[in-house]
Amino acid sequence: MKEYLDIREINGYTIEMVALHTTTTTTSITFQAPINCLVYIGLPSNPQFMGPQTLNALAAHIFRSRGPSGENKEYLYMLEEALEGLAKEVGESVGEVDEHVSDLAARVKLIESREREGKGR
Repeated sequence: MKEYLDIREINGYTIEMVALHTTTTTTSITFQAPINCLVYIGLPSNPQFMGPQTLNALAAHIFRSRGPSGENKEYLYMLEEALEGLAKEVGESVGEVDEHVSDLAARVKLIESREREGKGR
């Protein structure tokens, strides 16, 4: 799996190890030992880093972009779906999952819908 991720994320991300701190809630909060996690981080030093963008500009870029693993919009849609699934597992409201991802996905879907309508004329 890591080999696949390395290929998929190689052009836009730096690989870092970070400590993930978790808590367990019972009758009191118990802090557990951190878990070392490998993460892919988009840093400003990367040539693919776009810098600050409006949400509409970012949505348009995602809509028209494609990488070795497929269309970026599909990646965004799957991310939104995965976050919604995780939220259901922990009893969170889907709207509270990640407003940025949900808003961005909605904007990309709107662009996609407008493109389909434009091609159908």
